[in-house]
Amino acid sequence: MKNHLKKIKRIFDYTDKSQYDYILNQSERSEKISNVMFEIFKKQLKQEDFMYYPNTKNFKEKICKFYNVKNENLFLSDGSDVGIKSVFETFTNRGKVITSEPSFPMYKVYSELYRCQYFGIHYDLDLLELPVDSMLNFVDDETDLIILANPNSPIGDSKTSEEIKLLLDTGKMVLIDEAYIEFSDNESMIQYIDEYPNLLVTRTFSKGFGAAGCRVGMTFGHKDTIELLSKFRQMYEITGVSMKYCDFLLNNYKLVDTYIREVREEKKRLVSMLKNYEVVDSNCNWIHFNNQDNNKKTKEILDKHKVLVKYCKLHPYGFRDNWCRMTIQPNITRQDFIKELVNG
Repeated sequence: MKNHLKKIKRIFDYTDKSQYDYILNQSERSEKISNVMFEIFKKQLKQEDFMYYPNTKNFKEKICKFYNVKNENLFLSDGSDVGIKSVFETFTNRGKVITSEPSFPMYKVYSELYRCQYFGIHYDLDLLELPVDSMLNFVDDETDLIILANPNSPIGDSKTSEEIKLLLDTGKMVLIDEAYIEFSDNESMIQYIDEYPNLLVTRTFSKGFGAAGCRVGMTFGHKDTIELLSKFRQMYEITGVSMKYCDFLLNNYKLVDTYIREVREEKKRLVSMLKNYEVVDSNCNWIHFNNQDNNKKTKEILDKHKVLVKYCKLHPYGFRDNWCRMTIQPNITRQDFIKELVNG
């Protein structure tokens, strides 16, 4: 029995989403692709996709072509979450893991699972900023891994490639989590994987591609680094059905690109409309907002219209609760609940 496991706290969300008309709480895509396109996809499915173990060779080649890398640079996984877990399994040995706080909660969970020394460097409470120097100050010989979500969730800010290179120059393994990058103007670090053997970059089909239910993620890195990471590869990384849908999205990327563009445009529009609220914009597909009554009226309006959002502290060490985190969807500003929020 591993006694340290007893101290690890996990939170699972089992919200019944069927009672809501709008699902805007977890950065998922809630606007469906057209019925015509979905029927085209369904016609591609075969019974064999459910019966046999998947052969991912052609799918991996298509991913590599899309991201302009070689096959040897790709580690495919059951969501980028599993890719991150595999990085911990491969490259940590109870040393220090340095990341930002707040950030993706699984960084801390995996640090605890693998008995690493977790160092979550806090964002500035007022400015909601975290200079890279603040992370560099904690790097020493005991450091196993540096993790940076770029853009960050839940703060929503981004670091430049030049700032990230300062982390890489330490020589320590650096993992850049680019789950939300499609919604930002960030320069992807994938282009630097051959230059920096200590660089790993995770991407996902969950956010920009809008296929969170498929659980398909990718980790990109130098061929030697990916070779080591692949020692922890699952026998079959993803399901045949998930592979087929993500392959369909790559073949019809205009669907994805249009969705991303519309979300970014709607986010700008919504931020400009919420004049009665304090708004924290993001480089992701969501915003935070609050008002003087701590969103009590907001909750009444959204509950009335059956809108599921997330209420949280913007910063875990802050003093204000009940920030409303709302995922942005195309045409969201045309919805009655938004009009009521704006006029309320």
